[in-house]
Amino acid sequence: MLPFAQPTPMFAFTLLGGFELRLEGRDLRALPRKARALLAYLSMQEGKPVPREAVADLLWTDRGAEQARHSLRQTLLVLRRELGPDAHDVIRLDERMLSLAPETVQVDALQFRRLSATTDRVSLEAAAALYRGPPMEGLPAISRDFDAWLETTREAFAQHAAATFGRLADACAKAEDWDAAIHNLERMLALDPLREDVHRRLIEMCGRAGRRSEALRQYKACVDLLRRELNVAPAPETEALVRRIREEERNGSVADPPTSRSVFAAPNDGPPWIAVLPFRATGRDPVPDYFATGLVEDMVCALATLREPIVISSHSTLMFRNALVDLRQVGRELGVRYAVSGSVRRLGDRLRLSAELADTTSSAVLWANSYDFQIDHLFDTQDSIVSRIVGTLVPRVQEAELHRIRAKRPETMTAYDLVLQARERIYQLDRAAFDQAQPLLQRAVGLDPHYAAAQALFAEWYTLRLGQGWSETPAQDVRRAERLAKSAMADDPFDARALSLNGHSRAYLHRDYDGALTLFGRALDAAPNDAASWMWSSVTHSYLGRGTEAITRAQKALRLSPRDPFSFRLYSTLCIAHYTNAEYEAAADWGIKAAESCPAYTSNLRYTIAALGEVGRTGEARELAQQMLRVQPSFSTGSLLQTHPYRDRDRRARIAERLIEAGLPA
Repeated sequence: MLPFAQPTPMFAFTLLGGFELRLEGRDLRALPRKARALLAYLSMQEGKPVPREAVADLLWTDRGAEQARHSLRQTLLVLRRELGPDAHDVIRLDERMLSLAPETVQVDALQFRRLSATTDRVSLEAAAALYRGPPMEGLPAISRDFDAWLETTREAFAQHAAATFGRLADACAKAEDWDAAIHNLERMLALDPLREDVHRRLIEMCGRAGRRSEALRQYKACVDLLRRELNVAPAPETEALVRRIREEERNGSVADPPTSRSVFAAPNDGPPWIAVLPFRATGRDPVPDYFATGLVEDMVCALATLREPIVISSHSTLMFRNALVDLRQVGRELGVRYAVSGSVRRLGDRLRLSAELADTTSSAVLWANSYDFQIDHLFDTQDSIVSRIVGTLVPRVQEAELHRIRAKRPETMTAYDLVLQARERIYQLDRAAFDQAQPLLQRAVGLDPHYAAAQALFAEWYTLRLGQGWSETPAQDVRRAERLAKSAMADDPFDARALSLNGHSRAYLHRDYDGALTLFGRALDAAPNDAASWMWSSVTHSYLGRGTEAITRAQKALRLSPRDPFSFRLYSTLCIAHYTNAEYEAAADWGIKAAESCPAYTSNLRYTIAALGEVGRTGEARELAQQMLRVQPSFSTGSLLQTHPYRDRDRRARIAERLIEAGLPA
């Protein structure tokens, strides 16, 4: 059964490649166009409430606020009349908010999103079948803002569809289904014909499948298109590939069958891939099979919600069950750079789980640990163990990746390599190292303009430069940060880092707290185990004065990433949350811990100084104030008071008082 198979809901919306709304089989084509647009827009929010004023402004942009609200009320009356007694079950509304009940609506666009967020071929094929074209194709103009939203949405879906076809081509190549792989690469090109990297993948696929004449025709089409549209020649990599194919054709040699490693981005050229191998049962006493299997599946699910590392489906690792594993073979056959393996054995009334992370190219063990627990508490501890293992694995993989790319020559650096190097320099928060990250990110974005992670990190670089007081052109940096963050979100609408960074930007730079929380909700839907999304959402809750919720979210972030190499950000988030909750001793303790890890993080220093002042530790507050002035000599409390994102004015004034008492300039 496909993952989206379920009882037919009241509403069935077909938005991809058309615009069809049905209520229990009845076509709603006769509804006024703005009523249909309203239903379609709400259906895309996945049940999340939207402010009524925002909906009114979106659909009736050119009318005054009062007239727009009146038009929305009239449209809702039309929908209630048309939907009859079902209206209250489907449309949820109060004086402020409006939404569709998600359990009553089936939307092909949302099914496509869910199915495409995997590496499983069956799900990817189902997603590819759903994508018949851009959302709401053929819908007439509605309003300026709605049409702009729809254009952005269509672009985001087209880019996401291209990524889906690419992942499906990977899966087909791994199964040696060359025709299907080629077909999906052709669908990628249909969406963006100027992607030379896709032309190159298609050329190589055809060549290795033995269809050399087809590969050369594809090359000619690529050359003609690039010359006609961009007035450029193909890249050296494309020319080298075609020379090799022609040489093979002259020699009559048969190319090796393509694999995901030879045709697509090799493990050494992009984000790390990881496989969680079946855990072995050892010892004489039997260990429940379902427990070992469940652990592996839970680890895969937890890793699958993260952007890095990319995890292989547990179905693909079954071939290594009950076998002596050669890690190099695992790397070759699955195309992964890292593998997790382990064992479970019984010790009386206890179980011992041993796990290790290894580099498949060298078989070197990068990390290993054991966990003991009572059999009686099997299910109670399983989630905790999985969380601890995943939270430790991710930073270990990041460290290994940094070590690997430091040995590469600068001219061989990929966009991914450059992003890793830039990330390391940024979070040192040393001014010289921080500035070195800018050209690295510029080069990464130049090498791959659609690499969402590069754009998101570049946006974060500008935001940090503003927060540290290092920007010489603040207004320009605000615009650059927003443009990069929005571009990252458009290139990958499910990139949690891009979504959460946009959310932080909305709250920090524009005080748009509702918009920020909506983006954080989307980020955490896409990646429930992403520590950064929990961290940034905590900060926004602090800005809103919701200290208890902020603490809960910050603690969740720390649990998800207990070995974070840049843990000072998590400690600082807890400092802000406890300060907001008037728990000043705890705030000071977390702030000092963050300052010990990174003395130059000025955002943390401000809250820590204020917390120390609240509890009478004025000597420590004055020391940190002098430390902050060494990092940001131009700091003034007056400027902070104007720009601080706390929504409550009294909170802003209280922080300013404590900072002045510590000796910082007014």
